[in-house]
Amino acid sequence: MKSWWWGIGVGLLVSSCQLGTRWQMVQGDRFQVNFPGTPQQEQRTLETGVGEVATQAWGVNRPRGSYAVVFTDYDQPVVRLAHSPLVWEQLKAQAQQRVQGRVTQERQVTLGNHPGREMIVTIPPERLTGGGVAKVQFYFVGQRVYGLYAIVPQEHQQDLAPFFDSFQVTNNPVPAPAN
Repeated sequence: MKSWWWGIGVGLLVSSCQLGTRWQMVQGDRFQVNFPGTPQQEQRTLETGVGEVATQAWGVNRPRGSYAVVFTDYDQPVVRLAHSPLVWEQLKAQAQQRVQGRVTQERQVTLGNHPGREMIVTIPPERLTGGGVAKVQFYFVGQRVYGLYAIVPQEHQQDLAPFFDSFQVTNNPVPAPAN
């Protein structure tokens, strides 16, 4: 399967218009969110400082932007990580590297009573025609970390709201995709 989300900031070519984008509520594995189309699913195992972790991603690439929900389950609660400055610095560096931009805004956010962080990354015109914006949110929920990612051209920043405002944690597990 094509690894679309691993290079979420690489090679996003933006056309001048896209007609008829239909947003749809998608039920994921213990989450739901509006996507501008039917998302692809992918699962990978990554080697980290705490050992191997399984990561799942759901995402859509469109001419007006790319959207993804990525999550990782750990064998212990992750809420304590939400309060670690080192974790946030690593996530910030990772976000800047993936989209080759600069974090211009950063703030704490919550999803219900779950702590999180939001970052806005400005993408220069040499990386994305006309320049762009990447918005990233991370939430620490039980033993899971959710990452929400969206990259849009500068003139389509209003398209970020239907995605980020719709994200909810649910209790509905969905089987993992086959490798």
